[in-house]
Amino acid sequence: MMKFSFRNKLLAAVCLTAAICVSLPLGFAYYLLKADLAADSIKNAGETLELARRIYLKTDHADPVERMAAVSNILGREVALVSPEGKTLSRTSWAGQNWSMSRSEMRQAAVDGMGFEAEDNPDHGHRILHSAIRIAKDMDSPSDYLVMEESLEGLAERLETVRNVFFWALPIVALVCYALIRFMILNLTSSIESMVRTAEAVGQGNYRRRIRNLPDEEFVPLAESINWMAERIDAHVGIITSQKNKLQAILNGMWDGVMVLDGSCRIQSVNRALQEIIPDILNGIGRHPLEIMPSPELQDACMELTSPEGRDAITVQVTLSDGRIYDVNIVRSPHTVEPGQGPGAIAVFHDISRIKRLETVRQDFVANVSHELRTPLTSIKGYTETLLSDPPPPESLRSSFLATIEKNANHMCKIVDDLLNLSRLESGPDRSKFVPTDPATALSDAWQACASMAAKRNVELVAKVSKGQYTVQADPDQLMQLFRNLLENAIKYGPDNKPVKVSHTVENGRIRFTVQDEGLGIPAADQPRIFERFYSVEKFRRNEFGSTGLGLAISRHIVSNHGGEIRVQSPPEGQSNGTAFTFTIPLESAS
Repeated sequence: MMKFSFRNKLLAAVCLTAAICVSLPLGFAYYLLKADLAADSIKNAGETLELARRIYLKTDHADPVERMAAVSNILGREVALVSPEGKTLSRTSWAGQNWSMSRSEMRQAAVDGMGFEAEDNPDHGHRILHSAIRIAKDMDSPSDYLVMEESLEGLAERLETVRNVFFWALPIVALVCYALIRFMILNLTSSIESMVRTAEAVGQGNYRRRIRNLPDEEFVPLAESINWMAERIDAHVGIITSQKNKLQAILNGMWDGVMVLDGSCRIQSVNRALQEIIPDILNGIGRHPLEIMPSPELQDACMELTSPEGRDAITVQVTLSDGRIYDVNIVRSPHTVEPGQGPGAIAVFHDISRIKRLETVRQDFVANVSHELRTPLTSIKGYTETLLSDPPPPESLRSSFLATIEKNANHMCKIVDDLLNLSRLESGPDRSKFVPTDPATALSDAWQACASMAAKRNVELVAKVSKGQYTVQADPDQLMQLFRNLLENAIKYGPDNKPVKVSHTVENGRIRFTVQDEGLGIPAADQPRIFERFYSVEKFRRNEFGSTGLGLAISRHIVSNHGGEIRVQSPPEGQSNGTAFTFTIPLESAS
C-alpha cells in the first residue's frame, strides 16, 4: 500500500476541504434549481389541465370524442378522456384502450381533483409527467378525467448543463488550492519528514529513536513531545513485558490448566498445564471452547460470564474424552481484552478425577461391605431368634443351628481380617519384614494350606520350580498368602480331577510365576474388574466356597508392594478355556 507524506496528506486535506466548501453550496443550489424546475413543470401542467377542463366544459359537441378533439386542437397537444371505470373514451398515441385508475395521478385526482406522477419512459430514455384532472367539481358524484402526458426532456437538459458546470468547477478549485498550499509548505518539508520518520519508528517498535536535529521554531514543542512520548512508551513497554513474562512464568508453573477468553468467548491464550491436558489446544487459539472440547456447559458458562450483565464467577464440571474429570472455575475478567470490547473471562481447570474415583471406590466399598456383612448377620439373627423362641426348637436342631451361626460368624471374622489385611497393604510395604525368601518354599506352604480343598476335588499341583533355585526379597507370609489366594481360586473354579499348573520364567532380573487352571474361564467383560474389592464373576458360588471377594484385591496389593505386576489372561494363549494369573517379583540379585 502506497504511503503518502505529511505534505501530500496536507495538500489533499486542504484540496478536499476546498472542494467540500465549493460543492456544498453548488450542490444545494443544484437541488433548489431542480426542485424549482420540477415545481414549474407541475404548475404549467396544472394550468394546462385546468384550461383543458374549461374548454371541454364549454364545447358544444355532444360526443365526448369530438369534444376532446376540439380540446386537443385548441391546446395543440393530445389530451385523453378517461371514464371513472378506467376506460379511455378518447384515445391518444400514448394512451391505450384502458387506463389504470390505481395510478398515483388518478388516485390523487379522485381525492384532490388534480394529480401528477413523474416516471421514466424506457422508449424515449427520459422522464415524462402524467397529469390528471377531475372534470366535475362535485367529489360525491362520478366524473370523467382528463389525462395529459408531458415530456421532461427539456428539464433534464437544463439540469445536465448545471451538473457540467458543477463538475468543471470542482477540479479548477482543487487545482488552485493545490498550487497555493504547495507553495506555502515547501519550506516545512524537511522538518515534518524528520518527525514523521521518528513517529513511524516508534510505532514500529523502535522506542529508542529520537529527533536529534530540532526543526524550525514552530515545530520544536512537537518534536520535544514526540521524544518524551518515545521515552514514556519505552519505559511502559519494558514494565509490561516484565509483568507479562512474570505472569506467564506463574501460569506455566501452575499444576492447574488456565484458559484466557476474550469478550467474544474465544480462546486468547493457555498455559503449559492446559496444553498437557488438551494436546491440541494451541490449534484452538481464536476459537470457541466448544470447538475444542465437547462441553456445552463450559461454552454456556463462558458466554454468560462475557455477557454485559453476566455473573462474576461460575463453576462447571467437564469430562474429557479419556474419562478425566475437571472442575472448571470461570471468573469474569474485565482486563483480558481491549477497553470497550466487553469483559473477558479466565477459566481454571482443576483435575478431580482421582477424587471422583476415590468417591466411587468409597461408595462401592461401603455398599459391598454392607452387602457382604448383611448376609451372615441376617442368618445369625434368624437362627438366634429361632433358638430363643418359645417353645425352643428340638434338641436335634439346636446343634445344626449353632453350627450355622458359628459358620457365619467365622465368615464375618474372615471378612474383617481380610479388610484389615487389605488396609495394612494399602498403607504401603513394610520393608522391615522383607527378607531373602525362597518362592518355592512359599508355594509349598500355600499348597499345604489348600490341601484339604484340593483333596475334596481330586486336584493336584504341577509345579516346575525347585527349592533353593531362586531367592527374592519379600515378606514370606505375604508371598505365601499370594500363592494361596491364586491356588484357592484355581481349585475352586477349575474342574475336578484336573491339575493346577504353576510355571515360571526369568527375564530382566525378575521372576514371573503363572498359576493356571482348566476351568470355564473369566468373561472378557469381567476381566478389567476382577481385582476390585468384593467383585466376583460367579456371585452365586461365593457362599459355596466361603469366599470374601477380597482375595484378588489383596493379591494385587501384595504384588504392587513388592515392586511387581499382576494380570489375568483368560483363556491363556494357545488354549480354548481356562484362566492364567501371572505376577512378577524382582529377584534378590536384581534388588
